[in-house]
Amino acid sequence: MTVTISAPGKIHLLGEHMVVYGKPALLAAIDKRLYINIKNQSARQAQDKNSKIKNKEKIIIISPEKDSLVRKIIEVFKNSYSINKLPPLEITITSQIPVGCGLGSSAALSSSLIGALMKFVKNIWNPVQINELSYEVEKFAHGHPSGADNTTVVFGGMVWFRREFDFLKSIWSLPPQNYHIPKFFLINSGKPLESTKEMVTQVNRLYNRNKKKIEEVFNDQEKETKRLLVSLKEGNSGDLVSSIRQGERNLEKIEIVSSFAQKIIREIEEKGGAAKVCGAGGKKGRSGILLCFHPSFSILQKIAQKYETPIMPVQLGGEGIKIEQ
Repeated sequence: MTVTISAPGKIHLLGEHMVVYGKPALLAAIDKRLYINIKNQSARQAQDKNSKIKNKEKIIIISPEKDSLVRKIIEVFKNSYSINKLPPLEITITSQIPVGCGLGSSAALSSSLIGALMKFVKNIWNPVQINELSYEVEKFAHGHPSGADNTTVVFGGMVWFRREFDFLKSIWSLPPQNYHIPKFFLINSGKPLESTKEMVTQVNRLYNRNKKKIEEVFNDQEKETKRLLVSLKEGNSGDLVSSIRQGERNLEKIEIVSSFAQKIIREIEEKGGAAKVCGAGGKKGRSGILLCFHPSFSILQKIAQKYETPIMPVQLGGEGIKIEQ
């Protein structure tokens, strides 16, 4: 028996970090996916002492991801179903999503692996429960996540998300066909030196030092996030550019954008476009993925070449978690 499950990456159009403090975020699933394949081990594999990664349950894990995160996902799944020991399995993880750059690689991994284990071991499929368990893994990975990443990865499309409390979240599914979504591009400024958890902690320290000032930034970001959504609904590219630019300024005010990323962003703005850091960002070195908009791809391409950074097109509003096989 073999089961293959895939889940998309995600991108924050606007609202990252602020969403942890009860502000809205606008997210979209993207056309880059992570795949999990689970099958029974053969008798030979179960006895092979040279397997890449093994645990006492005789599970072989072939993965580019951190061992600790994969083990945590398996633990969360087992605890949720009161399973003491899984049968000998071979789990293969392949991904189109860069790790640690703001595209939701951990959410894609947790949701797809939990979904694959659920289907393989229990022969059930419950996206709502997959989302709930993925959120538990995200807490382990990032400390104090909002739940927006895993929700977008599981359900796909575009999502309007607001977290009031752990037990109260407002989640609106926004069918992409009802919006004028232009062509966006991703520039990878490089993997940040800091982890997502470190960046979330850093913003929290900044907030506690000067709550009044930072809350003003958060309130302005809420306004810009709403303006961005309306611009997509109406197809207003002028407001779209303006809201992304101001949203990026707010991210710089909470100190999650490196000087290198800012140079790239300012140059895109000078050429008539807009760009912003996505996800947790990074301050010391690089800042991960930049979401970029400009009518001319050749202009963005020249800027990316100047800074020796990869660039690629991205489609927003992709399908959520699904059974491939």
